[in-house]
Amino acid sequence: MNYGYNGKILHVDLTNRQIDTEEQDESFFRSYLGGRGIGYHYLMKRVPARIDPLSPDNILVLATGVMTGSPLAASCRFSAVGKSPLTGTAAESEAAGFFGPELKRAGFDAVVFSGRSDTPVYLFVNDGRAEIKDAAAIYQLGSREVEDAIRNELGSSKIRVAQTGLAGMNRVLFANITNNLGHFNGRRGFGALMGSKNLRAVAALGTGTINFFDRDFLTRTARDYAASFRDTPQGEALYTYGTTGFPELLSAAGALPVDNFRRSALDDPTPVGGDTYNQLLLQKRKGCYSCPIKCKRGIALDDPKYGIDSRYGGPEYETIAALGTNLNIVDLKAIAKGNEICNRYCMDTITAGMTIAFACECFQEGVITAEDTGGIQLRFGDADLMIQLLELIARREGFGDVLAQGAGRLAEKWGVADQACNLAVKGEELSMHDPRVKVGVGIGFAVSPHGADHMTAAHDTMFTDENSAMVKSVKPLGIYKAMHPTNINPEKVRGYHQLEKLWRMMDALGLCVFGFAPRGAMPLDTLVESIDAVTGWNTSLYELLRGAERGSMLSRAFNSREGFSIKDDRLPARLFDPKPDGPDAGKKIFEEADFNQAVALYYEMINCDPATGRPARGKLMELGLEWVEELLEA
Repeated sequence: MNYGYNGKILHVDLTNRQIDTEEQDESFFRSYLGGRGIGYHYLMKRVPARIDPLSPDNILVLATGVMTGSPLAASCRFSAVGKSPLTGTAAESEAAGFFGPELKRAGFDAVVFSGRSDTPVYLFVNDGRAEIKDAAAIYQLGSREVEDAIRNELGSSKIRVAQTGLAGMNRVLFANITNNLGHFNGRRGFGALMGSKNLRAVAALGTGTINFFDRDFLTRTARDYAASFRDTPQGEALYTYGTTGFPELLSAAGALPVDNFRRSALDDPTPVGGDTYNQLLLQKRKGCYSCPIKCKRGIALDDPKYGIDSRYGGPEYETIAALGTNLNIVDLKAIAKGNEICNRYCMDTITAGMTIAFACECFQEGVITAEDTGGIQLRFGDADLMIQLLELIARREGFGDVLAQGAGRLAEKWGVADQACNLAVKGEELSMHDPRVKVGVGIGFAVSPHGADHMTAAHDTMFTDENSAMVKSVKPLGIYKAMHPTNINPEKVRGYHQLEKLWRMMDALGLCVFGFAPRGAMPLDTLVESIDAVTGWNTSLYELLRGAERGSMLSRAFNSREGFSIKDDRLPARLFDPKPDGPDAGKKIFEEADFNQAVALYYEMINCDPATGRPARGKLMELGLEWVEELLEA
């Protein structure tokens, strides 16, 4: 009997309307852990070199981890994997919510989509069966209407729907996939990839149960966690504020993006702070599958100008900064409306906000004019402009059709790729954290295979106190001492490398980092015991980290084949400027040469050739990836 997984991968050829089931054994799941590992396995095997990401030759993988659907808190995530329409790299994105557990209950661990349907369709997965169904009547509707229509057609309100929106069907390069309207496989354009296949949605309904090796242990551990997680500062903060408490904290640290990263603090951040949010918007705290943390925000806003559909949820920190402070907008009502628009059409709020900010700066500096924008006067601090542009982008109308490409591509087209206003890495715009305060995050921005991702490792500001629970929690990784967040030295690179493997491990397993050490309350030894209780594997932290490494080496092998290398691992020029404000204002935190040396050291640590990005032959052999070496040689 399989524990924690079904051993079944669904393959859907949309061109030929053919559906097949592949069975995989324990060694496959122990090797890749699920999620991103499974996705990169199929991406490397199935996708030819140098193809257009929006062509039928690309694949889209939706894959659960072996922990997805367990009764533990924060065990609900699944990965989307493919060649990114935004960056052209191997890419992944994890989403929480309820779809992942439902897909597994419906009988499958992953779905691999290939080809392209000639008409809009959706896939229905139900108790070991799958059917391609017509979506012509619904594909242009908003995501709420599509979810309701599918549930009505199939006759159950329990159906979980993962879908792209109008932005994805229109090939906006930063379109997302959403499930339950408020959980996203964000960044990197997976909604556009889904739309390029004429695949509007995937609906899952399962009456099956997931087998666990030791259900009693899991039930007891889940109960104890639910009763105690708020005893930790991070647990209490996540429950009380979600991530909406970050604007004030980051502003005080000089790490809040303002004015397209030209500033890093607000004189008064309280209008966009957590307490203001709770008073003005919060209706209820919402959680994901089997999770008591409830970090999601349910909001209500009865406002004649900014009326909100509460089913789309409320903005989190990244959105508050991207659609707010980085555009010099500090009106939470307007930010909440922008968030609703992005969620309705399934657009990434970070790239949308950063692209608007980039365009505003280019307009301000004369790089583009009103002739280029269709007469629209671009300016910072204009909430109505932000809302207008989001609508245009989703529909690809007027200047919105230009902005739908993202700032990284526009910087190339407008001839400013090497200038300070271009805040993209590998074509993906920065997320809302300033590496001049969090150097480890900057390393992650640069070396991540798919662009400027702030979720590649625990942020180094968590590890400043030698006696903190967070420093103590990562000693099993070999990190024994506190790290100063602005140091850039071998210790920082080593710490990032180990924390990255841990984060990638949790992504593959289907775990949210808010639940487990060092970010959450559950320690690593209990986590490993819990994985044993799910799978019966008698595993170890060592084996699990190696599983995470396999996925990472597969993504780097794919990128090497596509021509990516250390030359692409560069931070935007603005981040080497002195700190604009906040603590250390006027001080240059690190030199570009020192940062590039840290990136080179990282390549040595992971055993990849910096000139080609290719994993060393010995590293692939060590991980049992001989077939990857053979593909690269071929």
